Formats: sequence, structure tokens, C-alpha cells
Amino acid sequence: METKILVRGLAALSLVGGLLPGGTAAAEDLPLEQYFDLSIARLELSKAAWSTTQAPPTAEAMAGLFTEHGIDEADYLAYTSEHREAIDAYLAAHPDDAQRIEALSTDIEQAIGE
Repeated sequence: METKILVRGLAALSLVGGLLPGGTAAAEDLPLEQYFDLSIARLELSKAAWSTTQAPPTAEAMAGLFTEHGIDEADYLAYTSEHREAIDAYLAAHPDDAQRIEALSTDIEQAIGE
């Protein structure tokens, strides 16, 4: 069930732009906590863009966010796919993060619909 929360967040983000090309870091090297920091930062960036400009974040802004975390979008999405059980366990153990992701996802959906 917890993965559904993150998948909902990823679905909201899929509305804001395509995948960035390439693969700069091995997905398996990404610590789980860093994955969630990036997930939340990505949602916050998208919320801010949609709320202020009624458009997705720029490719440059998104690429910069991934660069700050030492990964690219392709590896991020691969990590999501490959670590579903660990993601579920993390969300179950960190309900505040799960609620934050859910709230940001709702905010993005509402901003897109405006």
C-alpha cells in the first residue's frame, strides 16, 4: 500500500515532464534516505513551478536537482522499480514522509487542474 503513495507522487511528476537522458550513477548506490530526500525535493520543485507559473519545472531546474543528489532521473526511476520492498518498508516506518509525499502529490494535482 505504501508504494502506492510514492507511485502517486511519481505519476504526478510524470505530468510535469519527460525523462532526462542518460545514467550517471548506479541506482543501487543511492542510500534510501537520499532517495526520499530527492523524492520530496522533486515534488516540492514541481509544486512550486505549477503553483507559480502554471507550468512544469524547467528541464534545467530538474537536472540541477538530480545533480545535487548525484543521480539522474533514469537511475532514480530504476531505483524506484528495483527497490519497491525497501521503499514500502521505509514509508511504513516513516509516516511523516509518506504524508508529505501524499500532500505534495495532491497539491501538484490541484495546481495542474487550476
